[in-house]
Amino acid sequence: MKKPISSYVELFYDENVISLSKRLLNLSGLWPHNRNDVRFFFYITYVVIFTWLEIVTLLQNIHDLEKTLKNITLSFPTILIVLKAMMFRLNMHLVLPLLTVVKRDVKLGLYKSEEERRTVVWYNVAATLFSTSSVLSLFFVPTLFYAKPIVGCLLSKFNNCTLPYELPMKVNNIYEVTGVQSYALLCVYLIPASMLLTIGATGADSLLVTLTFHLCSQLSILARRARNISIEPQIYSPEMRALVERHIELLQLASILAKAFSSLMFIQTLGLIFSLCIVVYQLLMTTDSGEDINTIHFIIYSCAVVLLAFSYCFLGECLINESSEMQMACYFINWYDLPEQYTRSLIFCIARSQKPSYLTAGKFYVFSLETFGVIVKASMAYLSVLKSII
Repeated sequence: MKKPISSYVELFYDENVISLSKRLLNLSGLWPHNRNDVRFFFYITYVVIFTWLEIVTLLQNIHDLEKTLKNITLSFPTILIVLKAMMFRLNMHLVLPLLTVVKRDVKLGLYKSEEERRTVVWYNVAATLFSTSSVLSLFFVPTLFYAKPIVGCLLSKFNNCTLPYELPMKVNNIYEVTGVQSYALLCVYLIPASMLLTIGATGADSLLVTLTFHLCSQLSILARRARNISIEPQIYSPEMRALVERHIELLQLASILAKAFSSLMFIQTLGLIFSLCIVVYQLLMTTDSGEDINTIHFIIYSCAVVLLAFSYCFLGECLINESSEMQMACYFINWYDLPEQYTRSLIFCIARSQKPSYLTAGKFYVFSLETFGVIVKASMAYLSVLKSII
């Protein structure tokens, strides 16, 4: 007998809401409730050294267009990871009120009915799937770079395979590689790169997605409760007061969330635009040259960038829709059967919900599905400029 789909969905449900984000940020010492400056120092030192080696390699090959573009494809994301880690380190204290409310919600209960539970599970599973898929895809890309020379050697069946001591990742040699031992030491140094870069790229983003979807689920539940509220005066008054207080709290938390991640998301948006432009240009070049392995790699890379941009915009769209839903829920209450003094709270809720909550990239972009089109158009515009210049 086959299990229902809901039983498989439950496998991805996180009752504590933020477990995966907590694990990722703890590895780099950036979990707000358990900040570890020593761990963060060693983490950021390793990533900065790795980034510096990439930049040195970029400067050394500045006169070779093909090598320069390949180096930019690799070094630009790592520079963004360093900037994102520093931005989150500066603003991590702003997230503490959100984490406190999430912990309290989990303790008191996230839902009261089966319908509310489905809403919570849907958003929770969506956040978990985003985090896990981001970790796996972003871990796979640098790992592919690392494995490429070894795979190429294996494909040659070791007949004429001689290792030219070319490093798996395009970084400058710390010292001159003259033998297998020195080559192996550099390779060992680069082994943690995939894991540490993945943590830096996905840790803060995972927390953003988790907290945003948690707010979306609670706003959806709040609107459902408002729509089903009893109009009996003795019941309506205390229930409506509780709903209004909860609505104010969720809107304040959404404002804190946007403020905490605004600068980080501005950096991320610029990175997505330029990364997509450069990767698509690389893809066009490798397609024309007939390099199948590189073509597959850049297709995976470009798909990952597009999906990441779409995920952020979809995330913002969900928050806008759920924060606007309260006005419709209040409007469809049988307010005409209520005494006049009870309708004032409805008017305030409707008026406040007309200005939805949203996520921003600095003060320039509001994340929505419309913004996804703007990001893709901007990337293609830069791509056309790049093709006309080169």
